Amino acid sequence: MNIEQRLQCITEQQRAYIQGTVEFVNDEWVFFDEEEEEASLLEEMTEGKIELFRYGQWLHGYLRKNGTVDTGIGILPLQTGDRVRFHKRFSYAYQEWLAALPDHTFFQFVQWLNNLGFSLYDCLYCYNGLLFAKYTGVNFIIYDNTELISNVQHYYERGNTYKDHFEITFNNGERFICTQFG
Repeated sequence: MNIEQRLQCITEQQRAYIQGTVEFVNDEWVFFDEEEEEASLLEEMTEGKIELFRYGQWLHGYLRKNGTVDTGIGILPLQTGDRVRFHKRFSYAYQEWLAALPDHTFFQFVQWLNNLGFSLYDCLYCYNGLLFAKYTGVNFIIYDNTELISNVQHYYERGNTYKDHFEITFNNGERFICTQFG
């Protein structure tokens, strides 16, 4: 199963979206991130997929060059002040790391991470030794859920069998271990 299919199988992750408002400035749509309080060109923030808050709900669609959103059931023009959101992007190393986990390990890891109060989208940094064709090693993933920072160490072996061992350490000193043999 590829990463897009896996993400569709899991429950909605907290902090999965970048959300803000749009404004038409100097003939361009500008996105104002409500969390980071930064302004960016809207087209640079999304790869086309966007959600527009209209009629009391989030409408899924695709941003078009003329400042409209194609929802599949209609085309809606953007208006200054509209609320929009889109999924945060994973870094290349992190996305490849998630994709390299066997399905059962991926789903168990997501559940474990969620139970500890973290989301897949809380990732700040990922060192992925698998990108360098290392068949044994340790990957390091740092997460921040705005309350705690955690460091996940993923000890792995690849070959005839897959072995995965996860340890997580929080900035308050707590540690948890999860072992999965595949």
